[in-house]
Amino acid sequence: MVDGDQLRTVMGNFAAGVTVVTLSEPHHGITVNAFASVSLSPPLVLICIDHGTETHERLSGDADGYCVNVLADDQQHLGEHFAGMTEHDDPFVDEPTRTEVTGAPAFEDSLAYLDCTLFDEIEAGDHTIYVGAVEAAEALRPEAPALTYFRGEWDRIRS
Repeated sequence: MVDGDQLRTVMGNFAAGVTVVTLSEPHHGITVNAFASVSLSPPLVLICIDHGTETHERLSGDADGYCVNVLADDQQHLGEHFAGMTEHDDPFVDEPTRTEVTGAPAFEDSLAYLDCTLFDEIEAGDHTIYVGAVEAAEALRPEAPALTYFRGEWDRIRS
């Protein structure tokens, strides 16, 4: 069987979009690239969250849902902050946000957001797959380049 380090190296060759998943009060966020659409009818998306994170603890506890913020290329600072790579000021104070159904912050300068209530949880190894029912969604900056992560480097998709 392949070990975790080898899998990480191989998966690094898959270019991924970058999202920040946020939770309601107290506000919390985590950078996530394991995000995908599941179903159009009903509208469902998924995120995969490591068991060792506060996000996992809160989603498995009392959180009503989450907001997936799809980052634009000029939001790398958010990706880095919520990945624990930098110590910036509080983005929930410094960045414009809005809330929808779940109360989780949606960053208004993101490419798009999807506000989701919890639909299902699936244990999968050291992660949990959280399927969210999309309650509100909007493409905020569809013309902006998308932030990506590939082979350990931040980049962008140019339109």
